[in-house]
Order: sequence, then C-alpha cells, then structure tokens
Amino acid sequence: MKIRMPLLGVVAGVALVASACGSSSSDAGGASSDSLTIGYSSPVESQPSQQELIAGLKSGAKSLGWKTDVIDANLSPDAQVSNVQTMLQKKVDAISIWTLDAGAMQGTFAQAASAKTPLIGVNSEGDQIDTTVWWQLNLCKADDAPFKVAAQQFATWRPGGKVIVMGGPPVPSIQANVKCFTEAAKAAGLTVLSETDNVKDGSSSASALTSDLLSKYDDVDAFWAYNDASALGISAAVTQAGKKISDGTSDGVIVTGANGDTDAIEAVKQGRLTGTWDPQANATGLAVIKAVQDAKAGKAEKELIVESVFWSAENIDTYKKPGSRGYTLDTIPLVK
Repeated sequence: MKIRMPLLGVVAGVALVASACGSSSSDAGGASSDSLTIGYSSPVESQPSQQELIAGLKSGAKSLGWKTDVIDANLSPDAQVSNVQTMLQKKVDAISIWTLDAGAMQGTFAQAASAKTPLIGVNSEGDQIDTTVWWQLNLCKADDAPFKVAAQQFATWRPGGKVIVMGGPPVPSIQANVKCFTEAAKAAGLTVLSETDNVKDGSSSASALTSDLLSKYDDVDAFWAYNDASALGISAAVTQAGKKISDGTSDGVIVTGANGDTDAIEAVKQGRLTGTWDPQANATGLAVIKAVQDAKAGKAEKELIVESVFWSAENIDTYKKPGSRGYTLDTIPLVK
C-alpha cells in the first residue's frame, strides 16, 4: 500500500454537533430534470473533514448534473437509522453513509437492498454495502498501513519511548484506529503509558485531560491523538506545562493529530504541532460519486481507498487547500 508522506502519522475522528434528530441540506447544483439524487448520512456534519467530504460530494455530483441530499446524524446511531429511512422514503437514487453502528443499520440496509438502492459506505462495511470508500489511514491490515508506520516512526525518534494515546467517542472507526496504533506501538518497543478517550471531543477537554496526564506522566515522549481537535488541546497543555513541541527530529514532545484541519495546518506551520494526517476528505466525496457511477453501471468495486498525506515541517510548504488540489472524478488519488 502506497503512502505519500514523510514516515509518521496518526488517526482520524469526528466532533460533536447540532440537533439530535439530524438536519438535512440539499444541493441542486447543475442538475437536470432526469438527474440522480445521492443521499449522504454524515456522522457529524460540523466536523471540518466532514464539511470537506460533503464539498467534494457536491462538486462531483454537480459535474454530472446530479443532486445531493445530506443529513446529519450528530453521532446518534438512532438518528442515523431514521435519516436513512427518510432517504428511502424520498426515493433517492443512491445512499452513502459513514456508519456509526453497523448493527443498528442492518434492518435499514436490508430495506435499501430490497429497494435496489445502491449503498456506498464511507469507512464502513456491511453485507448490503456495494462499495466502501476508505480513508487510507483507517486501514490497518498491511505492514505499511499509516498507523503502523506511525508507530515505527515514533520508535525511530524515541527508541523505547513513552507514549500516551488519546482516542475519542465510541465510534467503530475511531476505536479501530486506536487499537491499530496502540498494538503497533507496543510491538515497536514503545511503552504506552495511558489510553485515554476524549469523549467530549473538543480541544478544551483534551487540554484538561492532558494537564492531568502530565501531572502523572511528566516524562512522556509523545502523544498520539485520534483527531486534530484533540492534538491541538494536547499541544496547548504541553506548552503551558513549559515543554516544547518537537517537529519530529528536534527535542521536545511529539504531538500528532489527524484530519488535516485548517487549524492543525496552521499549528504545523507555527511549530505548535508535529504533524497531522490529511485523509483528503474532499477527494473522498468525489470517490463516493465515482462509486455510485460504478454501481449504477453494474461494475461496483469492493473498495476504493483514498490516499492519505501527512503534513509536517518537512513538506508543509507544499500544502494546498483541499478544494484547490484540482482533483476530478477522473483524477481521484486512489491507492491501487
């Protein structure tokens, strides 16, 4: 599996948001009267990477004259079930979904299959899902999977070092990423001092957790965070404790995040964050549209893997905003 980055990294995650019943938005784009409508059930629409994914989804749909219907589940599996049922009632032409609870969705997925509505999973699997569009950083099977590479890089920088792992809300993809890195870190000879979940999912809560952890583990060498909001909170607490942030090769505490959020990119530029994984969420939205195209043509692939990029001091000067990278449905950065 190809990974385009300096050797280092972490995971991705999601953040808390608005109405528990979910909210819906649609975009007609350049749709014609016979265009398709593609539904997307977002786990939490206010999270920056979700917004980028939705922007890519809408861009890809618009290029084909299709419409989109986006509904926010707000991290509620029950709301997500209701949201997908609403899409089926609207008779959308395809449904894409980042599943919060695969078990809870089985009955609704069966309804979609019965209605012959293509299902496209985003970092989600299921018997009725036609194609899963993966973030590369959410896969752990290959020896060169991003989180395994991250553990090896941590071990190179701080041989036998002490690491604190910060996860998040109990979402399957987050839990899988935490497990992937933690197991790889231990196998690489690192000592995992603590596994802590930032269930409130914000920078302030991560900062408070980190302050408590530093009082107990003052000799920690590195923090691995499941998303950028947590990493930024960790960085603030580390700095407030009088410690420096390492760029990976310099002295100080290593702090890495994921999602490639704008605030994290700025923090990398300013030396307040060691690095962040960018899952290329905008390209992921395009990949969802490609998967629908393939499904409608009767040639759905089992999976499409969107290449992840790691931004650090080594390459941050080449960074471009997600919507400015020039990707189209024909040039999506997929891992072959």
